[in-house]
Amino acid sequence: MSDARTMPTVVVARTPRPGCEPEFEAWLRRLVTEARTWPGHVHADIQPPNDVHPGEWVVLYQFTTAELLDAWINSEARRTIMAEGDHLVEGPHREQVVALAQGPEPVTAVASFRVKPGNEHRYRELHARLVARLDAFPGFVRSELFVPVEGVQDETVVVFAFDSRSHLDSWLESDERTAMLAEIEPFIDGERTINVVGGFAGWFALPGVATVKPWKQASIVLLALFPTTLVLTQLRQWLLPDVHWVVGVLFGNVLGVAALTWLLMPRLTRWFAGWLRR
Repeated sequence: MSDARTMPTVVVARTPRPGCEPEFEAWLRRLVTEARTWPGHVHADIQPPNDVHPGEWVVLYQFTTAELLDAWINSEARRTIMAEGDHLVEGPHREQVVALAQGPEPVTAVASFRVKPGNEHRYRELHARLVARLDAFPGFVRSELFVPVEGVQDETVVVFAFDSRSHLDSWLESDERTAMLAEIEPFIDGERTINVVGGFAGWFALPGVATVKPWKQASIVLLALFPTTLVLTQLRQWLLPDVHWVVGVLFGNVLGVAALTWLLMPRLTRWFAGWLRR
């Protein structure tokens, strides 16, 4: 049985013949699509050329055990597809077998607030500085900014994710964040609301699927969490306009997690099941 902390993985790098890039990419996608149908498949993906591997396309195959990975790598189905695309490849390929750790589920936080009229440009500048500090912080994954939309969304919403709750908590309690919030505070009208949701695995236990891709998990959670945060913020401001901010955050977190767990996520994972399985 494989170590639960790691997964046997093959990383293959190939270079397309000049002028054959579209056919080459389609051929790689056939390989990955076939790999996803094999027993033990956990993850298969394609990385186009970038600064780390210029000119090379990298394919990653991850399986639950070394035996099941070998079964795919040495399969007749893979050999057939490989032979069909041999004319699209230039030079030898590079192949490496590793045991990659399974990364922890990302933890997502959503902050919402109102920017004082006329201060939108200044807030964007401060937000850019905030993201630059986040980029250097351990465990940071990504951040997104959603500006108000008239008639739909009155508040500015910031979504940021870390690879673990401990890293997120370190950021929330950090001096860097405190200093940035002190700079941003003069441009904020009223209170700031923040909701945290993490550990998505229980929401994405799909039959026949070992692991749903983390970016797909995060997309579905964001689809549910974003409107939930907006609605709960408006509800709190209507029901408890003068409540202490700590109570307001607790109110939003309790109702938000309840709405996601028992109302929204079961429906969204069912509606998007086909996409999540791919």
